[in-house]
Parts: sequence; structure tokens; C-alpha cells
Amino acid sequence: MADLDTQAIQDGHRSASARHAWPGGEMVYDQTVLAGPSPQWFDPANAALGAQPVSAGGRAAAWYVSIHAVAAVLRRYRRGGLVARVVRDRYVWQGLSRARSFAEFDLMRTLWLAGLPVPRPLAAAVWRGRFTYRAAILTARIAGATPLSQANRPEIWSNAGRVIAEMHRLGAWHADLNVFNILIDDQAQVWLIDFDRGHLGHLTDAQRADNLSRLLRSVRKVVPELESSCWASLNKAYHARWHDSEKAL
Repeated sequence: MADLDTQAIQDGHRSASARHAWPGGEMVYDQTVLAGPSPQWFDPANAALGAQPVSAGGRAAAWYVSIHAVAAVLRRYRRGGLVARVVRDRYVWQGLSRARSFAEFDLMRTLWLAGLPVPRPLAAAVWRGRFTYRAAILTARIAGATPLSQANRPEIWSNAGRVIAEMHRLGAWHADLNVFNILIDDQAQVWLIDFDRGHLGHLTDAQRADNLSRLLRSVRKVVPELESSCWASLNKAYHARWHDSEKAL
């Protein structure tokens, strides 16, 4: 995988991304894939989307949808933890560039253009109140995708370790790396999803270790029987790929 070509990525953003606004809201979308922008793209109650809930992982806030025959995943941003008991889906408005959906769209598009196996970001939206906002994002659906938690072949976990190492080599940090946010498609290819609150920049060893520790906690919680075999394969492949990338610098 090539290093980030900043100029090419910026050019890719400009050529593909378009904006659309409506009273109280705004979206950014990939105009090379979707046309006729509408806030109805983000409404799972819209019968035209044929929305079906995503069962694995998440907070009951993701659906499989179809927009102009494009298979996609719609995800609405929901809070977790104790604060969710008071405020379920609103966030403090700090400007459009810091809205969670727009930030994730930009990060995923950067990684997608760099060749990392992440779903192609299709659109992101915000609905503004006076001081708060709600948000949603659309990404391309991965055909036949199942979470890593359902894979019991060590070679697939090894591939996942190498992909995570490539993500870190590109300077990307994943805020919630777990066995549901790593998908395996119908060709056994590994994909990384859900980059909400992720960021791009120089990663410290502590940040890389934090990602791996979070993933290991997920393994121990969801599929503890796979730690000795599959997790060991992932961890070994990750460190081998990371050290190879360091030697290449």
C-alpha cells in the first residue's frame, strides 16, 4: 500500500464531494455515486430505502438501505454510556467541520482514497438545533459481510492484523476497534468500519497499543475461545507487518 499522497487525496475530495442544504440541515455526498441529494436518504422510515436493521454490534442505530440501487449502510449517531439516558442522539454544535458525521466522512474518504479497505463513504448529514445537532452517515455496503467475531480461521485473523497495521502506518487511529467493527466479506477480504471519533496524524506507540488492547478486550468479552488461536495469529501478523513497514522507512 502506498503512502498517503496528500495532493491526490485533496483533488479526489474536491472532484467527488458536493454539498446540499435544506432548512435546518446540510449534507456532503459523493456525487460520482449518488445524485438528487435529499435528507430522505437518512430516514429509515422512508419506504423507498427498504431499510433493514443491522443486527450485529452498534446501538440499534444502523440499517441496510438502497438508494438509487446503490446498496448502503445508514448509521445514525447515538450516544453510549450514562449520558445516553439523558441525551440520546444530540451533540454540542462546534461548527460543521467538527460535526461527527462530516469528520468521519472526511477521514473515511482519505483512507479509502489511500487504498485502505474501508467502505466507500457516500454521504453525511447534520440537522442543527440552536446549540446542538443530530447526525447520520451513509457508507457503501460490503457484500456478504460478517463480523470478525464469526470467523474462526487463524489466517483470516492474520489478514486482519496486517490491515490494522496498515491503518496505523497511514496514521489513522480507530476509536472503537472491536470484533464487530472488523468485517469479512464473501471473498474473505478484511474491512475496517465505523471511524466515528477516529483521527489521522502521527500515532504514538501508546495509541497503537490502545487500539490493540481494546480489540483484545472485545475478543475476551465476545469470543474468548478464540484468544489462544485466532487472536495470537492477529497479534503476530500485526507486529510483523508493522516492523516491516518501519524497516522500509
